[in-house]
Amino acid sequence: MLPFLQGQIDVGEFVYDGVLPAMRATVHGLESGTADILITDKDTYLLNGPHSSPTSCMSLGPKLRPPSRQWLTDNSVCVGEAPLATHAVQWWQKPGFDTARYWFSTDHRLPWRTSFITRTLDPAIVGDYSMTFFPTFAALPATDLAALRDRCVATAKPVTAKNVAETPTARELMAFTNKTAEAERGKRIGDLIPGLSHEACSRMTPARWPDHFITTAMVTPIKINDPPYSTLIYYDWSEARTQLILPFHSSPPALQGIISLKDKVGYRLHFSKSAPNGGLCVPDLPGAVRPDWMSVDSCECRAVLDRGSPLGSSAESQIMSCPIKLQGQRTMWTWYGTDGTPIMFMEAQPEGSGVMLADYDDWIPDHTGRPSDFELPAACKAATNASVPTFANASCSACHTTPQ
Repeated sequence: MLPFLQGQIDVGEFVYDGVLPAMRATVHGLESGTADILITDKDTYLLNGPHSSPTSCMSLGPKLRPPSRQWLTDNSVCVGEAPLATHAVQWWQKPGFDTARYWFSTDHRLPWRTSFITRTLDPAIVGDYSMTFFPTFAALPATDLAALRDRCVATAKPVTAKNVAETPTARELMAFTNKTAEAERGKRIGDLIPGLSHEACSRMTPARWPDHFITTAMVTPIKINDPPYSTLIYYDWSEARTQLILPFHSSPPALQGIISLKDKVGYRLHFSKSAPNGGLCVPDLPGAVRPDWMSVDSCECRAVLDRGSPLGSSAESQIMSCPIKLQGQRTMWTWYGTDGTPIMFMEAQPEGSGVMLADYDDWIPDHTGRPSDFELPAACKAATNASVPTFANASCSACHTTPQ
């Protein structure tokens, strides 16, 4: 589970009973801390003691609510289907404006990943995080939540409201120390997601882009009502100093325009038959991404996944948090194989427009397009000196080339 702001990755275990209703959420910090929470329709309890047999309950009051049985509405729609690494998934979204993205497994139609623009209380705890992966999501024939609830109702000691937020997050509840849970935290994380660790970060270094590469990616826009689309990306740092992005929308996919990020300025061209030069071009983006942007931006390794991990790929990989310059604790998450192969990029709590998420697919390092491919189209050449509002600002300068 990747938080909205800079900080450690968490690992959660959820047991849900829609009949009661109730949910037990045990959340372990990959680096430190554990919160063991029982949420019922009348109260929220903080459990103490080992996971297998909690020794006591603390009543927090009716702070949180068990999640809805269905995360999607009846009129939600599937807006795309594609493999992400080895996972066949479908993109689903609710009609109208929604702050969430949902990926469901194509095979068993259960959640594989969620992403939220801002915190949401439904589903509780899961909605505390910018992105959550579900390597396991399976039905249970029965749970012990009824007995646990009854025990907490009978024995729980109240916690005064001044010590707990109105709707506390799992991270905030980790402030209540549970020494037994902390002692078994490492083993439980290993059982839940084998091959995941933070300790291995000590031997990691930030990935560096090669001077030339070609890649494809599935892009999820910041604008939540825009469907995902596929892209083809050419990168040439040493000669053309350009990142060329070709977005394909609709079904069957059709090229919609060109995004050309050059030194200190980026162009957006949207094809239009009625426009002069065949399109509308605006120079309002920051320039090309630096190949060493992860080092310049002080990205920090937060997790390493072994080869063959349920969340990983066929190679060892690392997940890094990258601070957004001059914007407090805001962060970007990026995931790379230790051989430099990109897996995912995400901006948490995204603002403005552009790319919120990119899931990379094909990766061909040390190759790129022909020199003519990087030439600006006529419509963009005509707009080179246009004076327009730009998305480029000082916050972009650690990663992109921007005007001084």
